[in-house]
Amino acid sequence: MKTIIDLETKTRSYLALMLAGLVLVAAAGCDGGPDAGGERAADGGATGEAGASPWGKGPGACVTLTRQASLPPLDMFIALDTSYSMDFKGKWPAVRSALRVMALDPRLSQMGVGLQYFPSRAQCKAAGYALPAVAMAPLQQAGPALVDSLDRQRMAGGTPMVPVLQGALSYARTWASANPVRKTIVLLATDGIPDSTCLSPAGGAKPNTLANVVQVAASGMNNRPRINTFVIGVGSELTALNAIARAGHTKKAFLVDTSKDIEAAFLAALDDIRRTIACEWDLPHAPGVEQKLDLTDVQVHYSDGSAGEVFTRVSGAQGCAAAKGGRGWYFDHAKAPTKVLLCPGACQRAHASDAGRITLRFGCDPVIL
Repeated sequence: MKTIIDLETKTRSYLALMLAGLVLVAAAGCDGGPDAGGERAADGGATGEAGASPWGKGPGACVTLTRQASLPPLDMFIALDTSYSMDFKGKWPAVRSALRVMALDPRLSQMGVGLQYFPSRAQCKAAGYALPAVAMAPLQQAGPALVDSLDRQRMAGGTPMVPVLQGALSYARTWASANPVRKTIVLLATDGIPDSTCLSPAGGAKPNTLANVVQVAASGMNNRPRINTFVIGVGSELTALNAIARAGHTKKAFLVDTSKDIEAAFLAALDDIRRTIACEWDLPHAPGVEQKLDLTDVQVHYSDGSAGEVFTRVSGAQGCAAAKGGRGWYFDHAKAPTKVLLCPGACQRAHASDAGRITLRFGCDPVIL
């Protein structure tokens, strides 16, 4: 008889964009389906918040994480480039318009957004960028302030990307620590790469180079809570930004072709970012759980109450085509994984029904369909 640790995420759908918090449940037994542990807990198992639950003892534990397959509650801190070059080729008016549309979209009213511009007057001081121009809040509250701030902003200066990303990640980590049931990310939106600005910063700050921006983005994933860095490049030639996105565990930058409809492409990138978050699951990291995860024996199970399916594990995004219907999954990093990602077919399947649920099972008996 194994010990089961069941992390149930109770959700509510804000027009398919929001996911509410985790409830951690511990109970005995692991011989039923993916919801068996939750049922046993309801019959007498102990429950509690993260860090307070009585976790199962000993090796060989069956650990499960179940979540309704809806978009998670997303909080996005935007580091927005307002350097001099954004005034050319219609970039700033289009980006501003796209962000205005997002800010005023009633469907996104519960999505949290905060905003900081770069460069600031004290352009090489990372601490200054951790003080937002618009503080993080749900768009139903922050939307008007966001629009007003965007309308008043003017372009000037260079691209001190290292200090702004340091400040943005600092702000995001503080926010995420206070709001653990939500998903907090940083979005770096720029039309360039680090320039000669802040190459010799004071106070021991890192010089403003691409290599250092990559290091800073990677640092967002090195500590708890982990913060992903997404990147939107306003310019199709900005392939160097892919290295920043990869370091932030977001695969590659979204590049906007400035010879086409910039506003539409920027809005599409924002939408893709939200949907990307919906098809990935952070591995559980409550106290005592990480040591119990058997990453060699993982199942990803989908159920909508009437049908179920076990998705196929593939080696990476490139292996998704080999899974039946593209319904596979993979770890973000093979050697040191931090999350499970669904292939496009599995993501589509998971969101086909409002009743859809995804269960991650570590070291458990196989699901019998």
